[in-house]
Amino acid sequence: PPAPWSNVLANPGFGSLITEAGAGYTWAGNAQMNRLTPWSNDPVSDPPGEAIYVRDEESGRFFSATPSPARGNRTYVTRHGFGYSVFERIEDDIHSELTIFVALDASIKFSILKLTNRSERPRRLSVTGYAEWVLGDLRTKSAMHVMTEVEPKFGAIYARNPFNTEFAESIGFFDVDDTARTVTADRTEFIGRNRTWRNPAALRRTRLSGRVGAALDPCAAMQVTFDLAPEQEREIVFRLGAANSVAAANALVQRLRGVAIAHQALEAVLQHWQRTLGAVQVDTPDTALNVLTNGWLVYQTTACRLWARSGYYQSGGAFGFRDQLQDVMALLHTEPGAARAQIVLCASRQFVEGDVQHWW
Repeated sequence: PPAPWSNVLANPGFGSLITEAGAGYTWAGNAQMNRLTPWSNDPVSDPPGEAIYVRDEESGRFFSATPSPARGNRTYVTRHGFGYSVFERIEDDIHSELTIFVALDASIKFSILKLTNRSERPRRLSVTGYAEWVLGDLRTKSAMHVMTEVEPKFGAIYARNPFNTEFAESIGFFDVDDTARTVTADRTEFIGRNRTWRNPAALRRTRLSGRVGAALDPCAAMQVTFDLAPEQEREIVFRLGAANSVAAANALVQRLRGVAIAHQALEAVLQHWQRTLGAVQVDTPDTALNVLTNGWLVYQTTACRLWARSGYYQSGGAFGFRDQLQDVMALLHTEPGAARAQIVLCASRQFVEGDVQHWW
């Protein structure tokens, strides 16, 4: 399972690890060989690879929608659920609620940020989404090869790494609903010299430069600005995803745009896990055992062990003969089809002599 206080959001080909501080990483196809954003085996300092910032355009003060990296002055509440994670807080009379999840049927991660003006005066705010591209296993190896561009029709940032042997055709993309956005794919511009994620240079400027291309320290950043009347709320949806071609990326970006589409995708995730995890329920005198058995163990087995094959300590992205066969025993009464598929997959790696391929 993942480290304490973290959640794995995944489908069979795409996923994201989210910690209680909002850090973690996202991958497509393989959790080790095609990481879209950086994985860090450090649950103590928990460095981020993605972030969403909220800024008051009048005062210039800003905070991140999650506890990391730019923690504000007020308390955050983190809630991990089946297939989603929520981060909630109030700062300077602005209530923020960030819901993160992965679509069931597409290689895309949604981040729905709902902001509500709890003050008695109009507020002008900006929201900036940021991610560091990897498109490989380690950023230190792949960053020099990543090329970025802004898709002319939809305005999404596309990134590719043709030097990734296994995923040379993969396209990573980052997008936001609001068309009045400014962007940059230059991490040096965004973070700034001698600065960190906690105080990036880009949030001391009014807009992003629009710089994209090759030979940059690659990232994806998008910023939108808007006004909120007293008690008015607004939802901003960021999408981070991947596809196997430009045409497929265009289709995915176009199909999954809009706040309503994001909520439909979230509802599909909630219904899937409710149906799957509700198949078997136990009632024992031990409340802790009930909580684990009625949901969390089956959820982690499916999302973390079978789909993601990743977490802290071991982000292999690979299939294993012994352990994952043991894992699917937990799914015999909830997802028998998934259990059978895993058995058949492992049988394909068994030789006539009786020995097996242990790890692939």
